[in-house]
Amino acid sequence: MNNTKYILPYGDTLRDYLNDSSITKSELRSIIRRRGVFVAVEEKSSYVPLLVRTGLTPCELQELQESIITKEENPKRQTQSVKCKAGSQSLISSLPLNYKISEVAKKPFSNYKVLGSPSFKPVDNNPDFIELNFTVERYDHTQNWVKNTTQFSGKVKLQKKNDNLDINISLSHTSPETKEVANKIVTDVIKQLKSNNCIEQNESVNKIRFKDFSNEDRIIFLNKLSQDNKEYELNFRDTKDIGFSPDPSDNFPDEISWMQKDITNLALQGKSLHSTVFFRNKSFHKHIQIHKIEASYTFDYSGKYYGSCNITYEFPEFSTKNDVNAELIIKVTNVRFRDNKSGISQSKMKEILLSPKFTSKCTTWLHID
Repeated sequence: MNNTKYILPYGDTLRDYLNDSSITKSELRSIIRRRGVFVAVEEKSSYVPLLVRTGLTPCELQELQESIITKEENPKRQTQSVKCKAGSQSLISSLPLNYKISEVAKKPFSNYKVLGSPSFKPVDNNPDFIELNFTVERYDHTQNWVKNTTQFSGKVKLQKKNDNLDINISLSHTSPETKEVANKIVTDVIKQLKSNNCIEQNESVNKIRFKDFSNEDRIIFLNKLSQDNKEYELNFRDTKDIGFSPDPSDNFPDEISWMQKDITNLALQGKSLHSTVFFRNKSFHKHIQIHKIEASYTFDYSGKYYGSCNITYEFPEFSTKNDVNAELIIKVTNVRFRDNKSGISQSKMKEILLSPKFTSKCTTWLHID
């Protein structure tokens, strides 16, 4: 039925929906208490039967839906760069007028599609700074009533500065489909730019990958990237989370020999983790394959937006698949405003916070000292 999203769920359908992991105990408790109902055992299993018997109002259903969407929309960004020819034509004029993104992203037997006919548009009327926003709709009939059709947004930005063409890929969800579509678009755009003589045929795209660093340099890079924010509105506070694996290719010193035998992946959470022995003792660095750092910050954009957030710098495919080709991904979480007088949304604030980090990332990588 195509109009299921406009029907209030009931019975088993409502029970499956309320038991979904995306809906928390506190959200259900808030609905129940507004009705003047209190339970003896404050567990999710106590709230679900009550709500299944009494049903949800349209406003209550919308409240839960918006909560799920907010949790899912967590922008991630990766960046790539390629050298273009000096004096070449603008980016917007290098792409065909009838450039069809839906054809580029089409995949046989896939469970998703690109909605509409998105196209590249200049940013601030700059023909050498263009972006494309797209939405992917995914079908998954193994999910419950409300999740069998979901939409994820993504963005591809291209900006040419002097002789360098910086390609920024912004992913506004953890959806692998969104990431796949964004990378397909970038691959095809590079092909188009090469055919229009904007990029030399033998030029390759530069990516920031796990294997591009020695173990020592990767620690330096992630430390510098997470802590060196003097030029931006971000102020580093603390390192909250670190993920690393022992490198099995070398014998460990006695002090950390226990790691080589029994540990495949280690996650540290706490305070001042950048000052732990793993970082202080540089002789340990060549034995540690660090793949994640999460740091906390305060931000202040000329008094207009100010608050706190966490930013994660991670090579996710290395930690999950041990893939040394994993690209660096950066995401913003836990945005908190001290006083949100402007009314800006968390998702928009995350986009603002990511912008300076990515325009400088390649430069940071090339200037490790």
